[in-house]
Amino acid sequence: MGMAEKIAKAKPTSWVVDGLSKTDLKSTVELARIFATIERKRLDKGMTQKEFATFMGVTQGMVSKWESRDYNFTIWSLNEICEKVELDLCVELEDRYSANDYTLIKTN
Repeated sequence: MGMAEKIAKAKPTSWVVDGLSKTDLKSTVELARIFATIERKRLDKGMTQKEFATFMGVTQGMVSKWESRDYNFTIWSLNEICEKVELDLCVELEDRYSANDYTLIKTN
């Protein structure tokens, strides 16, 4: 059985997220995206953590924290990082809408 078939036949599971609030889950996903993007930028530049740290003006230990997912970024620190690696930080705050917020109009 190939990987695609295994994935297609996989049963849904929730054990990974059991006990996590929506806030915890959303924060975990967003932080993972941030960590992966920074690490990808370093790898694209062909730099070691030490070289990247020098480039970023931080310690190698800090880069290690970023890449080990053991860091809670501030907007300030993210903007500093993005400026140096030529990324734009976009934080979007949107109102939540539910099905009750809309009116369905049937047209022929």
